[in-house]
Amino acid sequence: MRLTKSLPILLGGLFVLGLYGCNTPESDTMTPPATPASDTAEDHAEHDHGDHATADSDSPMAKMMPGLKELSPEDYKSAMAQHMCPVSDEMLGTMGAPEKVDVNGKSVWICCDGCKEKLLADPDKYLAKLK
Repeated sequence: MRLTKSLPILLGGLFVLGLYGCNTPESDTMTPPATPASDTAEDHAEHDHGDHATADSDSPMAKMMPGLKELSPEDYKSAMAQHMCPVSDEMLGTMGAPEKVDVNGKSVWICCDGCKEKLLADPDKYLAKLK
């Protein structure tokens, strides 16, 4: 008799849990790759990205937000769509406002001014990463 009264509550709880889950995505698209591209260390040996990788933040999105908040709504949307710097493979916005560079008629976001020279020196290499 008790089971009969508890069954609807139990099923309702399971339904809510199934509907909302545990708020952890199956694949976290905001987390950068565990191993950077082979040329990343070489490309960034001459400038410092600071200690942003060890920030006291709960999520990668929280690390991105401060720099992206400085952008206009249109630029914010564009930078979020690109998400990563093609030169450093760093998340845009982790080191302040990302920089927009025109490359072959295409707007490309980079994480910092230190990436600009490399992007412009070999645009095809880095534009290929965005595809």
